[in-house]
Amino acid sequence: MKTLLFGLVSFYMLVLSRTEELPEVDNNNNNNALSSLDITKRFDDLAARLNILEQELKMKQETPRIAFSAALFNDGYCGPFNTPTTLVFSNTFINLGNSYNPSTGIFTAFVKGTYYFSFTVFLNSNSKMFTSLMKNKDRVVSVWDNYSPDSNDSGSNTAIVQLEVGDNVYVKLYEERQIYDDGTGYTSFCGFLLFPS
Repeated sequence: MKTLLFGLVSFYMLVLSRTEELPEVDNNNNNNALSSLDITKRFDDLAARLNILEQELKMKQETPRIAFSAALFNDGYCGPFNTPTTLVFSNTFINLGNSYNPSTGIFTAFVKGTYYFSFTVFLNSNSKMFTSLMKNKDRVVSVWDNYSPDSNDSGSNTAIVQLEVGDNVYVKLYEERQIYDDGTGYTSFCGFLLFPS
């Protein structure tokens, strides 16, 4: 960017020196001639546009890239358990910023900001299904299903939440409930940073 700015300044100086050498312009052709004031204004406009582009580039370089997507990929049923259990989505498709831990199933915010999270769960039995997206120890959104005659049920939910550094987000499976996956990724969890604060 500095090289480009230096080139523009050099060009500006060259044009200014040339306009001083030009003979006076006939009044009839005055509309076609560029005055040094016009050139200065154009240069100032270019410098302002270059400044805006530099700021946008700097902002893009400084914005942290945080995104993850993972699936359960268990071979069979998960649950029922006697106590609420954090689901561990161990098969990660992407984990930019390494905020998601595929060993624990917990996303930890390393950057304060506004985040998007979504999860999908699947069950193919006549059991009960109840899961929640959790922010620390607080329930944010849930997916629930009771006995049904079709025995194949899937549910999804999404939330946009404000996180402080150190906040944890995860999906909880409640006691005496279960979900299912067979390696095809029916049950998944994803999230990403929308805007840093």
